[in-house]
Amino acid sequence: MTILRGSLQRVLLRAAPLIGASSLLSGCTAAPEPPGAAALHRMFPEQASLVLLAREAFVSDAEGFHLHAAATSGRARRPHVVLPREGSEPIRFRTPEGTEVLVRELGALGESAPVEWAVAYARVGGTSFWTATEHGVEEWLLLEAGIARGEEAVAAWEVEGATLRARGAAVEVVDEQSGAAVLRVTAPRAYAASGRIVAATLTARGARIELSVDAGGEAVLVDPAWAPAGVMNEPRWLHTAHLLQSGQVLVAGGAVSSALDSAELYDPATDAWTLAARMGAPRVVHTSTLLQSGQVLVAGGLEDVSSLGWVYFKSAELYDPAADTWTPAGEMMEARARFTATLLPSGLVLMAGGTNNESLLNTAELFDPTTGASTATGSMTQARVGHTATLLPSGLVLVAGGDREGPVLDSAELYDPATNRWTAAARMVHAHTGHTATLLPSGHVLVTGGGGEDNSSFATDIAELYDPASGTWTVTESMSYPRRSQTATLLPSGHVLVAGGYNANVSLETAELYDPSTGTFTDTSSMALPRAYHTATLLPTGEVLVAGGSELTSERFGIARGQLCPDPAAVCLFGDVCVDGICCDAPCPCGACSSAGHCGPGGSPAKAGSECAPPRCDGETHSLLPALCTAASSTCPEQERVACIAYRCDPERGACRSECASLDDCAPRFVCNLRGHCVLPPAAAPGAAGACSAAPGRPSTSAAYAAGVALVALAAARRRRPLGRTLVKPLRALLDWSMESRAAMAAEKTA
Repeated sequence: MTILRGSLQRVLLRAAPLIGASSLLSGCTAAPEPPGAAALHRMFPEQASLVLLAREAFVSDAEGFHLHAAATSGRARRPHVVLPREGSEPIRFRTPEGTEVLVRELGALGESAPVEWAVAYARVGGTSFWTATEHGVEEWLLLEAGIARGEEAVAAWEVEGATLRARGAAVEVVDEQSGAAVLRVTAPRAYAASGRIVAATLTARGARIELSVDAGGEAVLVDPAWAPAGVMNEPRWLHTAHLLQSGQVLVAGGAVSSALDSAELYDPATDAWTLAARMGAPRVVHTSTLLQSGQVLVAGGLEDVSSLGWVYFKSAELYDPAADTWTPAGEMMEARARFTATLLPSGLVLMAGGTNNESLLNTAELFDPTTGASTATGSMTQARVGHTATLLPSGLVLVAGGDREGPVLDSAELYDPATNRWTAAARMVHAHTGHTATLLPSGHVLVTGGGGEDNSSFATDIAELYDPASGTWTVTESMSYPRRSQTATLLPSGHVLVAGGYNANVSLETAELYDPSTGTFTDTSSMALPRAYHTATLLPTGEVLVAGGSELTSERFGIARGQLCPDPAAVCLFGDVCVDGICCDAPCPCGACSSAGHCGPGGSPAKAGSECAPPRCDGETHSLLPALCTAASSTCPEQERVACIAYRCDPERGACRSECASLDDCAPRFVCNLRGHCVLPPAAAPGAAGACSAAPGRPSTSAAYAAGVALVALAAARRRRPLGRTLVKPLRALLDWSMESRAAMAAEKTA
């Protein structure tokens, strides 16, 4: 606030003579007219067309300026924006959900003016041009020389009717009631007058968004963009979703009132959806498989054709992310919908069960994406739809549950790719259809929810585990809510996020976490909207992208920066870490995380002197001492490296050993003596450095002593265990002999 006020005051002081002269000449104190297109073309000729000839022109009416009604009718893909006639009045963003957010630009002056397809406002130190984009609006700020320097804020907006939170490089405008982000503000482009690209930073400070640009004092053009948060191009349900190797998520097909042929890509870095190439045919209740090549195979499904009814597909097609193209990939042996597709280690895809409108299928086939050919496997033991298929660590495929046009199945079976055969597995404890099956790190399979025994609209809260080792099913604790057509996602922590679904024809927004270590479910934060038949995709950050379910929106599961993270299974957004119960932008081992989620440079007095890095081995013969926090820094000090000298480092403790039980405990060239110490063996050869002389025909006492010690050490090393009772007498005799030898050695030295 102070920085921004100081910056604006300096600009006003510089502009005061010009403003005063203009007032004297005109006889009034009105703000100057906004500059026209000529000024923008002169200063930024390469970017002028982006600003003045954007997607479409604004329409003027009594309320202000807005986009044409035809552009905002039908499926809402962007908020309705009303630009005021007076720059000091607020801009009104109205979302499709009915939320109205008021945004007041600080420093805007005078009346608005259409400039080609943009609407311009004079402002302190420059001009703002508002233009239309496909998903929202962007404000191109033209700032004069001398404004954009250092880290001072060059522009700010006060937001009313919503709260603000940082999300990576963006700022989200959040609905106060639901907690869902309704707008997303970014500043993706900024150009200095010299043509170079400069960085722009957005910061949320209370109810204010501040923009900082360092152009070294040059004139600058920067475009804060305002768009809906996480809004897909089309609402959809019963679609498919896959995380691509690029980190983007491909969503394909599904339905609203009819099957869709559209596909779109979600970019986690920008939280934005863009349309991908269309599929060759509209598809719903199809399958989608991410192949080893990185391509995506879409197969089967159905389309509603008014003259023919529902048409079931045999066809398959491949999506190439690099080229953004769909190409035909052959046909299955049978048309199928509501079936399962499982990628096998061989690269073949197992297509099993489903329906073809004439009957339920117990058939299965192996589809080869490289050739487009399909071969039959043995038939399943049971025809089924609404079932699940899980690839086990053994290479077998577990197919469980489903229904057969009424009765819900409790049966399960296993497919063996080595023999190409199906065999019955143990029955589940309860029947399930429309359920989920999740492979846990332990190798067990968690089955949750689905329709109950009678396959009515009522769901079940029952969950059970399949143990591949014993081939048995056991019931675990029930979920907090009965669910059907929900999603279940394995998190990096090993927990399973179960979200949404429906019960008694009512969609759910609730979510819960399953903990495999305790076998229990606990409630977690709910989704912003109820969803069923949606998708949930684990992102590289550990967040979960939830999309669709007849909704246009998507959302990510995770805790925002600066918010509390009391549950260790919860995921902080943007790759942040949970520090002392707060999602923070850095690990901050010796400091405190602020309420905004930032780790400061200084250390926390409460953590001073505490251990921030435990001791650990650095190679076999060196240890790193534990590091202790200081009040001077929030980072952990560098660990001191020490040599273990005669001993090896103990990997369990991370510290140097201080005694030995065998040669393995000693450093190279050292031996373990009878007292449990690692020592250098004395020189055994006569005449060697440090060796004592001996009379002819008689072995050196030092050599005899060394030989005895070496024999005992070797015996201990070979046995790798405490010496038994059988060696007590010989060892006692050897010890007595060694003492006598040492006495003889001492006598030789004195002689």
